[in-house]
Amino acid sequence: MPPGDLDRVERMLLIHLLDHHGQQVRFEASQWVTEFGIIRQFSGEAPEAIRRALRGLEMGRLVYRRTQYVVGYSEPKHVYSLTPSGHRKALEVRETGGEGPAAGTGPRPASPADAAATEAEAAQRSVQNGTAPGPEPHGSTEPTI
Repeated sequence: MPPGDLDRVERMLLIHLLDHHGQQVRFEASQWVTEFGIIRQFSGEAPEAIRRALRGLEMGRLVYRRTQYVVGYSEPKHVYSLTPSGHRKALEVRETGGEGPAAGTGPRPASPADAAATEAEAAQRSVQNGTAPGPEPHGSTEPTI
């Protein structure tokens, strides 16, 4: 399936999941790979369009959904991940100039090592500024305990 067969929202979702691929660990996933987090990330899009695109990608076997613990939540949530074919498709979409980084997400580190260095620098700056490093507030109605 060439990138042209995917609609704009599906291409955005593939790029988003590719960008957040490295943030999933064995037992906890990032809030940005949950349906709620994805809808929040793309607040300019209709939630139904995002849900429809996620289901289409899932039916096309480009993403899969599983239940996993998510950072900041006390119970497991559904999270989305790229399948191997979805990962290849997301890379292809990115190379062909599909949707760029999502609005408000800023530049992406080039590798996991760069991401770790960026996080370390941010933590160092926050210590120097007198603010404790910690998780960003996610606006959820569920408390983190």
